[in-house]
Amino acid sequence: MKTRRHPILGFFSGLLLGVGIALMLFTFGIVPMTVLWLAVLTVAGIVIGIALAYALPARGRPSGP
Repeated sequence: MKTRRHPILGFFSGLLLGVGIALMLFTFGIVPMTVLWLAVLTVAGIVIGIALAYALPARGRPSGP
């Protein structure tokens, strides 16, 4: 039986991860607040989210009795 992966869920979770990291780094003053940094961190979060959606083990369906 083939397990299903969820790249769309990985995309949106990576998007939230990237925006959250960008806002945290802006707030603490680690990186300057520019559009380039926001774009780079958001895209990096998306890539990480999609990669983890494919790399981590998928939840399988429970087997029958």
